[in-house]
Amino acid sequence: MEDRRNFWLFSVGRLVSLTGTGVHNVAVPLFILDLTGSGMVMGMYMIIFLAPRLILYPIAGVLGDRFNRKWIMVWMDFGRGFLLLIMAMLAARNMMTLSILFGTQFLVSVMDALFDPSTAAMLPDIVKEEELTRANSVVGAIDSFSRIVGPIVGGILYGFGGITLALLVNGISFAGSGVSELFIRYLQKTKKIERVKEVIDDLKEGIHFVRTHRGLLVFLMLALGVNLFITPILTVLYPYVLRIVIEFSSQQYGILQTAFVAGIFVGNLIIGTLFAQTKIEKMLNRGLVAHIVLLFIFVAVIFPGSIEKLGYASWTNFFVIFAVFTVMGLFNAFVNTPLNVKFQRLVPTEYRARVFAFIGVASQAVIPIGFGIMGILLDLAPVHIIALVLSAILLVEILVFVLKYSKEVTEGLEDETNHEEGGTSSM
Repeated sequence: MEDRRNFWLFSVGRLVSLTGTGVHNVAVPLFILDLTGSGMVMGMYMIIFLAPRLILYPIAGVLGDRFNRKWIMVWMDFGRGFLLLIMAMLAARNMMTLSILFGTQFLVSVMDALFDPSTAAMLPDIVKEEELTRANSVVGAIDSFSRIVGPIVGGILYGFGGITLALLVNGISFAGSGVSELFIRYLQKTKKIERVKEVIDDLKEGIHFVRTHRGLLVFLMLALGVNLFITPILTVLYPYVLRIVIEFSSQQYGILQTAFVAGIFVGNLIIGTLFAQTKIEKMLNRGLVAHIVLLFIFVAVIFPGSIEKLGYASWTNFFVIFAVFTVMGLFNAFVNTPLNVKFQRLVPTEYRARVFAFIGVASQAVIPIGFGIMGILLDLAPVHIIALVLSAILLVEILVFVLKYSKEVTEGLEDETNHEEGGTSSM
């Protein structure tokens, strides 16, 4: 009963804060563009937004393993809420400048970086192991729902009340999330950091844990390959095809951009209601194979002959692409949710925040490389050829994983972890 109560307090807090973040992530860029009209300023904002996460994630992982995760979450939410409410007050008095905005956003991004590893590491501590799949599906549904609703609400609030109202709502959302998390009953037995050298030692231990577990290394290689190739397809090539090649209207484009996230939301609902007890390996392998099949279907749809037959920006083409990306998002949930469950089960709680932070940084670090490669390729070759070649590379990687490593790695991981954990008590 207490596990369920803790989980729903955790989930409600996450829903509120992530929706507020979605509002923030739409309203602030709109404000910057309206104020400056500068792409360079927008680029500077994105660097300030992302850099602290990549730089601080490993240290945040150490803190998440050494200090009480609940209180890290609570204070980071209250801290972000306080800063955003101050920003709202300044904006209401027409005192908001780019310097203040960038400086405050930097602090908010630092708190984001400290918050995320602790959140990811805490979930398995407040949920029974047999409920982890269902719990992760709920969290995944909350994440995707927030990514759909937050930007919509952000656009409405910004249009109605400008940056002041958007910041006010976001600040209140973080404060509300912190209040919800206060009531979580959570005891984490940790050895606090007494010397700076211990931070370095802990970082080394986290990296060593990943390096000495073959299964984690293979999963990391899979994540690196997928992020290097499929993320640029979804975030660079996909918008380019929709707006430049097919020439969908801004309204059609906006709706299509939500299709993938909507599919993730539906996929997590299906997992939570129908497949919570299904073997992780089976769900993961089927999700990977289905994902790559749908990617090839998308490639077929964007070939010139297919575009002409479907009618470029026609509603027929719109609904075909919408359906393909919705189903692709659905099976993306069948990949990400099982992976999260697997990591949570296999990594002991005393290492969990560090390991998650290291894997997160390593897998995300290749994304800018993929963006750069995609940008060059789009100037050199037709989009359908680029998508076909990258999809073929992904197909080979996924088939090698499914046929050669999947079962062997997951079973090996379980054996290794059970052996290392021995009699370790749950925290």
